[in-house]
Parts: sequence; structure tokens; C-alpha cells
Amino acid sequence: MAAASARKAAKAKPQLYRVGRAHTGLGLFAAQDIPERKLIIEYIGKRIPTREAQEIDRRRANKYLFEIDSRWTIDGASRLNLARYVNHSCDPNAEAESNHGRLMYRAIKPIAEGNEITLDYGEEHMELYFGKAGCLCPSCADMAKTKKANKKR
Repeated sequence: MAAASARKAAKAKPQLYRVGRAHTGLGLFAAQDIPERKLIIEYIGKRIPTREAQEIDRRRANKYLFEIDSRWTIDGASRLNLARYVNHSCDPNAEAESNHGRLMYRAIKPIAEGNEITLDYGEEHMELYFGKAGCLCPSCADMAKTKKANKKR
């Protein structure tokens, strides 16, 4: 009886995040205010040897591969991995951290309810998957608009 009520209470606990429509597709959004340093979500998926992941990446450009260390990589392509919806930003509000072999996303500044949760994917990832299109994050899009407006003057 106690286990059933504990499960019910756990289900009633409000989620920190929700998947929603972002300017670049789907994104992960704060469903409530998230304080700085709060663990948000775990990046989950099948663990594969990093050497194998690098071969897979060359063959099919799996953008959901997240290297934990030189030995192991997480293939987060499964839709059960909600952390895969965290988009890139050059001004991120979260970061990835390895915690005893688990990959967790942690808030690096307060995230207000409704705001998108973002990470800096790094230059290598951006060049590999976005190429000449470059960064599409809001801060870079705003900068591009400003440059374009200044050229017209």
C-alpha cells in the first residue's frame, strides 16, 4: 500500500521541462522556474565504444552521439531521450556534466518557466552538422539581423 502511494506521489511531482516548438524545430522548455546549478535531465541512450561511435558518425551523421570520454559514447537517438531536444545556443543556460558515468544537464543560470533550455554544442559539432548555414540560435540570429540592417544604411 505504501509503495503504491509513493508511486502516485512521484507521478504527481511536476516536471521541470516539456518538449515544445522552438524556432529551429522541437526544443526542451522549462515547465517551471529552474534555479541555477539544478540538475535538469539525464542524457540517456545505448552506450557504445567511442571508436564505434566515430565510425557510425562518419557513415550516417548521427547528431545524437554524445561522447562521455575516450572509451564511451551515448547514442541518444531514441525518442525516449528527451534530453536530445535541448538545442544549441551561443549564450546557453545549461551545461553537460559527467556524473559517475552518467551525462547530466545542469542549469548554469536561472531559467524562467517557459524559456528554452539550451547548451553550447561547441565549434566542432556546429561545423560538422550546420556547416555554412552556421549557428541559428536567437543571439546569432539577432546579430545577423543587426549586421544586415547596418549594411543597408
